Parts: sequence; C-alpha cells; structure tokens
Amino acid sequence: MRGLVLFDIDGTLLRPGDRDHHAAFVYAMEHVYGLPATLEGVPLAGMLDSQIARLALSRHGLPEAEIDAQLAEMIAIMGEHYAAAVARLSRLERVLPGVAEVAAGLRDAHFALGVLTGNAEAVARVKLEASDLDRFFPIGAYGDTARERGHLVEAGLAAAARHFGIAFRPDQTVLVGDTPRDVEAARLGGTRVLAVATGRYGVDELADHAPDAVLPNLGDPPRVVSVIEELVGVEIQY
Repeated sequence: MRGLVLFDIDGTLLRPGDRDHHAAFVYAMEHVYGLPATLEGVPLAGMLDSQIARLALSRHGLPEAEIDAQLAEMIAIMGEHYAAAVARLSRLERVLPGVAEVAAGLRDAHFALGVLTGNAEAVARVKLEASDLDRFFPIGAYGDTARERGHLVEAGLAAAARHFGIAFRPDQTVLVGDTPRDVEAARLGGTRVLAVATGRYGVDELADHAPDAVLPNLGDPPRVVSVIEELVGVEIQY
C-alpha cells in the first residue's frame, strides 16, 4: 500500500454544526454531573470531545480530578443519546462535496484509510454509518482516547497496523483536516497534512499555519488524490 490517510470528520468529511451531537453532549453532562451545562463560549473547531467536556465543566468550578472520574460515563451516555437521536435516519445530506469520490479514488490508488477525529468513538461511528461513509474508513483514532489532538496520531498508526498489518511510518501518513489544530496535530505526530477550507477557516487562514498543502475543498477528487500522492511520495514495500 502507498500510505495511510486519516481524515477529520466534522468540517472535513461532513458539514460542521451537528445539532444532535451538541444536544447529546449537553444532555450527558447534565445527567452525569448534575449541572446546567452549556457549550456556549467553548471553542469547538478541532477540539476533542474530552477537551470540550473539561472546558465546559471546569467553568462550574469542578476540579479536574472530579471531571475525569466521571468522564468515561459521560462520554458513553453521550454516545447512546446521539445514536438514539439519529437512529434510522440518513445523514447523506451532511456529506461534503467530493468526499465519497475522494475516498474511493484513494482506495483505488491503494491507500489505507481511516479517521482521526475529536469525536468520541461511539459518536464518530454513528456519524459515518448514517452518512454511508463507514465503508471507506474501517479504523480510526478518537477524541475520547487522548487529552490532546496530537496524541491521536500514534493511536491512528497503531489502529492501522492492527487492521491492515502494515506499520506505516508517520512520514507515510497524511492527515486531512479543516482547522489549524489538524495542522498542529500533524506536526506533533510527524505526519504530512492537507488542510481543506471546508469548515470555519478559509484558505488564507489555514495557509498561515503552513500545512504541506491546502485546498479550498474536496470537490476535485483527481486533484485531491494527486496532492496526497505527492505528499506521500514513495510506495511502501511489504
């Protein structure tokens, strides 16, 4: 295989602003911690679900140890609530232009695919299934397994090694994301990074953070595949 490509979900594969995810988040925090929780004022773009929860709850004066003691329970309830909200619903309308064609093109070009997302795993899997994208992304690194986004790169490489049987190096890996935090995660993890202006940041804003490549969107699949091929360069021998 020629390399590993890990995609962010919200703002990269799917349109940002999932109200059901937001509602499930608030419900779970209130249910577990007994507080009138809100995400208002919490920076969401590129953040891990675990980070978002810690920020939202710390504003109520909860110590970090108390937050962490119940965080796994809160994440689990959020996932259950989200799954129930979108059960039997199609979310195809949330798939951004070119995404399925890019994924199919990369797969045909012998790239291994996965996701690297701030979403908790239970939420991410439901989002991919409801949008018919799970067929492209068998593995992932998720926002309930790390404290910082950069830590997810190692988790993504490990998941790929288990599933595909190939130990991809970081320099044989490309992150595709829509925020400066995706670029930062790639730098911390030693991977290549393609930034796409399909979320809350424009091309110029993303370019200021010096990704390896930046595109306005994924709407030109042959071009996207070509850019990723250029970033990886050398075919893996195995």
